[in-house]
Amino acid sequence: MIGHVLAITLKELKILWKDRTALALLFAMPLFFIIVMSFALEGVFEAGKKNSPVTLLVVNQDPGSWSKSVMEELTKLEGLVFQDRIQGIPLTLDKAEDRIKGKAFAMALVFNRDFSTRIQGNEKPDEAVYLIIDPATNQQLAAPVKGAIRGTLERIIQTARISQILSIPGEDKTLELDSLRKEATPFVLKSIPPREYKFDRLPTAVEQNVPAYTIFGVFFIIVTLASSFLKEKSDGTFLRILAAPISSTSLLIGKLIPYYLVNLVQIALMFCVGVALFGMKLGNLPALILVSLCLALTANGLGLLVASLGKTEAQINGLAVLLVITLAALGGMMVPSYVMPPVMRTLSLFTPHAWALSGYHDVLLRGLGLKAVLPESGTLLCFATSFFLLALWRFRF
Repeated sequence: MIGHVLAITLKELKILWKDRTALALLFAMPLFFIIVMSFALEGVFEAGKKNSPVTLLVVNQDPGSWSKSVMEELTKLEGLVFQDRIQGIPLTLDKAEDRIKGKAFAMALVFNRDFSTRIQGNEKPDEAVYLIIDPATNQQLAAPVKGAIRGTLERIIQTARISQILSIPGEDKTLELDSLRKEATPFVLKSIPPREYKFDRLPTAVEQNVPAYTIFGVFFIIVTLASSFLKEKSDGTFLRILAAPISSTSLLIGKLIPYYLVNLVQIALMFCVGVALFGMKLGNLPALILVSLCLALTANGLGLLVASLGKTEAQINGLAVLLVITLAALGGMMVPSYVMPPVMRTLSLFTPHAWALSGYHDVLLRGLGLKAVLPESGTLLCFATSFFLLALWRFRF
C-alpha cells in the first residue's frame, strides 16, 4: 500500500512540475497579496500618527488673534499637519477648494473674517469656522480629525469666556463661572463639501462600498473569459470556428460581447441592490453609465490578455486570481488609496481600478456630472486599448 501511495504521489509531483508556470503562480499569488496589502494597510494603522500625519489645508480669513491662538494649539496635536500656504502664497478659499477637488488633499479648515469678533462679543463662532471635506473621504479617518479640532476649539472658546468673566470688575466670580459651566453647549463644527459639489450631506458607507465591490466583482470575468478560450482550444471547437468564412477579428468580438454584457448586468445589479436595499442615490445617470461602459470594456480587455498568456487551466486561474486580487488591493478597493504611503498611491494610478473608483465617486459622492468623469473614462479606455493590443499581439489563433 505504501508503495502505491508513493507512486501516485510521485506522479502528481511530476504533473505539477511539468507546468512550472502554474506552480510558480501558486507561490506568487499569496506573496504579491501579502506585499501589496502590507504596504497598503501600513497607512491605515499609521494615519493620524506622528510617523504618518494627516495633512489639512488652512484658510485663515480672520484678521483677529483668536484664530492664531487656535492654530497654535492645533499645531501641537500629534498626527495632524496644517498647511496654510502653497509655494509661499497664503491659501484662499478658492485655492483650497481647487486642491480638494483635484484630490490632492481631503480636508481644509476655514476661519471666516468674523471668527475673533464673535468670540470677543461672547457669541458662539459656529458659523465662523468650518471644515471642507471631500465627500469621498473615509469617515473613519475624518471623524477623529474633526473631533480633535472640535475639542481644541471648545477649549479655546471656554478659555475666552472665562477670561472675559474674570476681567469684569467685582469680587466674587464663582456664580458667573458656575453658570458658564452649566450653560455651556457643545461646539458644532460643520463639515461641508466644496461648493461645486452638489451633495449637502456626508456619504453613507453604502455609497462608498458599493462602487468599490462592484469594480472588484467585475474583474472576476477574467477567469471565466480566459477559461472559455482555453476550453474551446482544447476540445477543438476553436479550430472548427476558424475554418468558417469569418475573420479572426469577428471571432474575437463575437466571443467578447456576451462577457461584456454580463459585466454590464453585474454592474446594474450591484447598483440596484444599493438603491433597493439601502436607498443609495445614483446621481447623474449618463455619467454613471459612461464609467460603467468603460469599466466593463477594460475588464474584458484584461480577460483577453490573460487568455493570450495562459497555456493551461492552472496558469489561467492562477494568473487571473493574482491580477484580480492584487490590482483590487492596489487600486483602493480594500484600502482607501489616500491612507496608503505615497509610493503605493502613485502605483495605484497604474491600475484601472483606481480610475474607475474615482469616476464612481465623482458621480455618487461628489454629485458631479458627465463632464467631470471624462478624464477617468478616457483613462479606462486607454487601459482597455492597451490590454486589447497586447492580447492581439500575443494571441495564437
